[in-house]
Amino acid sequence: MSEGGPQADRTRILLTGAAGYIGAHVHRALLAAGHEVIAVDAMLEVVHGPNVAAPERVSLVDIRNPDALEPLLRGVDVVCHLAAAVPVLDQSALRSGPESGSLAASPRPVQPPSGDGNRPDPDGSAGGDGDGRVGSDGRPESAGGSDIAHELGHAGGRGRAGTGRREDVGHGAGPCVRAPVGEAGHGATRPGPLEMQQAALYATHNDAGTAILLAAMERTGVRRLVLASSVAVYGEGRYRAGRSGPFFPGLRRRGDLDRGLFDHRAPRTGELLTWEPLGEDAPLRPRSAYAASKVAQEHYALAWVASTGSAATVLRYHHVYGEPVDARRIRSAESAVTARFRADLRAGRAPQVFEDGGQVRDFVHVRDIAAATVAAVERRLAGFVPLNIASGRPLTLWEVAATMSKALNGPSPIVTGHYRITDIRHLVADPERARHALDFTARITPAAGLAAYAANSADSR
Repeated sequence: MSEGGPQADRTRILLTGAAGYIGAHVHRALLAAGHEVIAVDAMLEVVHGPNVAAPERVSLVDIRNPDALEPLLRGVDVVCHLAAAVPVLDQSALRSGPESGSLAASPRPVQPPSGDGNRPDPDGSAGGDGDGRVGSDGRPESAGGSDIAHELGHAGGRGRAGTGRREDVGHGAGPCVRAPVGEAGHGATRPGPLEMQQAALYATHNDAGTAILLAAMERTGVRRLVLASSVAVYGEGRYRAGRSGPFFPGLRRRGDLDRGLFDHRAPRTGELLTWEPLGEDAPLRPRSAYAASKVAQEHYALAWVASTGSAATVLRYHHVYGEPVDARRIRSAESAVTARFRADLRAGRAPQVFEDGGQVRDFVHVRDIAAATVAAVERRLAGFVPLNIASGRPLTLWEVAATMSKALNGPSPIVTGHYRITDIRHLVADPERARHALDFTARITPAAGLAAYAANSADSR
């Protein structure tokens, strides 16, 4: 990976998705840095709601229309591509809890976690993962042992798409549907129909849109891309057992989840697996249609770099929170677990946390996301460079909910024991490459940022 210094001259930038939750912050930050910004957005109903006009200084353009796109690309130095169809939360979920949708529940009493997300099970029972170890070729091994027939596969370090969703952030798909009692056994769940119904939407806007954009960039001679991707491309995180590993496990056993055994375990010994930070070279194993579309975007960008000699910096944003730029309602800003926790607290309800609350994530403020994106625009990195954009300060979901509850003097979080089979246990990525490549370090700590976000009423609607 080659690194370069910041560009000294004013840069002409085409910014797609400029009216979105993250895009509006990036637009403002680029202008504040003195750059010339051509801001466009398709104003998709799934993101903005019906019949919403583009905000000031943003042109209504669908990037899938090359005739509208190509004139805008002439004279552009870099394209900052944030436009995407994204999963949004059904508003009924805000009324019924932060992680709503039909689900299965562990029959065991569940206590709040100790904070490290790696507590041993009280009865010492072993889990039943497939073997997620890495072999001598650097690829994850699979030795079976799981009752899930479609364990995520691996080919050349990149995995096949799964069919599940994630309950804890806005990167997941729609609600899940609980199987009727007796249909598939106690605690059985299956992905809800909304997930794959949305697959064509994501493919049409995210993947076809990116392909059309890259083709237009090639025709107009634009050779630099900054692409907004997502931590969702990884699927499950990286683990280790003692001196063994690393492990990249697949889906957890339904029977283990029913017993409240939420952590991954080594398949042969039953030893508890400990999460580790995930680097950018980890396998990509998406578990939702949205995540699969983000992987496809990255692959199109990689192919474009290889075939044209151009450069693409890919920003894998972690779990984003914070207020929108203005009073406009942006549905994607309401879909993260932090927004759902806050909605419950403002309604006087205790925030509800799935499993045992020990799931570990990295939450990064939207203003830090914007700062990292500006840094990527201003630095000339050669080739294809994926970067984790994160705070570097992981928290459990229990800690997130408790921090927000304390900031509002609200009720303590409730740990429900509920689960979805395809949910991810721990997912924390290493931000060091971004620190070196972009000279970027998140300035807002999650502890302070989440408390301020919970207490802020500026975007309360």
